[in-house]
Amino acid sequence: MKEQDLIDLGFERTDVSAEESGDKAFHYYNLDLASGFGLISNASDEVVSVAGHHRWVVDFFEADQIRFVEKKELEEFINIVKRNIRS
Repeated sequence: MKEQDLIDLGFERTDVSAEESGDKAFHYYNLDLASGFGLISNASDEVVSVAGHHRWVVDFFEADQIRFVEKKELEEFINIVKRNIRS
């Protein structure tokens, strides 16, 4: 996934300064789908470059065993969850 894909899907960027991290500045993206249920990307300093393209991944906040690497699959998942949220 590209960084723009995360933005297009509604993820919010969080910036962490060098002072906060104790090392270098970085940023990541998160998306809250429901109370206590959200998604988080890897950090900008952990992005893998494949064939000259930066690749972002998305995990659940509390379950990093589940990982999305393809925008289409992540978008389908988000849409399914949003359609099934009770108000």
